[in-house]
Amino acid sequence: MSLSLIKSIQDDTDLRLIVPFGLTLQMGDVISVSPDGEFTLQGNVKSLLGASTGRSRAGNPVDMSWSSGNNVEVAFHAGGKASTVFPDLPAASARLEVSFGSAKSWLLAMRGRKLRSLENLDRFRVPILDAYRRGVWKPDWALVTTVGEASRMTLLAARSRNTKVALSLGAKVAANAGLKAQLTAGVSIAAANQQITQCITSRRTAVSCGALRVRDPWWRSPYVTDLAEVAAPSEDPIKADRDEFWEDVDAL
Repeated sequence: MSLSLIKSIQDDTDLRLIVPFGLTLQMGDVISVSPDGEFTLQGNVKSLLGASTGRSRAGNPVDMSWSSGNNVEVAFHAGGKASTVFPDLPAASARLEVSFGSAKSWLLAMRGRKLRSLENLDRFRVPILDAYRRGVWKPDWALVTTVGEASRMTLLAARSRNTKVALSLGAKVAANAGLKAQLTAGVSIAAANQQITQCITSRRTAVSCGALRVRDPWWRSPYVTDLAEVAAPSEDPIKADRDEFWEDVDAL
């Protein structure tokens, strides 16, 4: 999955997808981010800070769908109707046919998406700075503070213009059920005329997250002995405003 696609989805939604697909992240995990936007798990607050994850709060599950790009179309075809795009496909089963008019167009649908967020993040400030002083925390590492889970997710993204994809449906769904229901009805790729990026899940899993890192002015030599010297001059890490101490990991 390209960095440009990651950023496109992040800009058009409130999601930072977990990449590589299939990486399981939990609140309190510690990650680094490669130049191409992929996460690497480095540990968690227990292993690196000797701290517990603490309390969290959870939102209500919702069904959501988004699309981006020029001429993104989804057509439902009931069983018995042959495909004009992929004539070799069996006509007996219902299917979806997706058309992307431009490269980097995408479709994303989620069922039962629920957000969970850590509370009282500021209690990790001093432990992180102390861990850096001891050489067990790196400045580009970030703390996973929010995790979005979904019971089902389907992501399809074009790499070339005029990309067409046929999806087989693994569950019965009505023609007027709506995009969120259709794209998450146990779909699988039946045919495609171009290479695509895809991620299709059928069980509850973590699909997106939010992560915070400590801003650069707070880092000093890891070999100093006084924790006060780790922080920015004349600043108390406990009293600093949230935006003065933390920044989104993708700001790197």
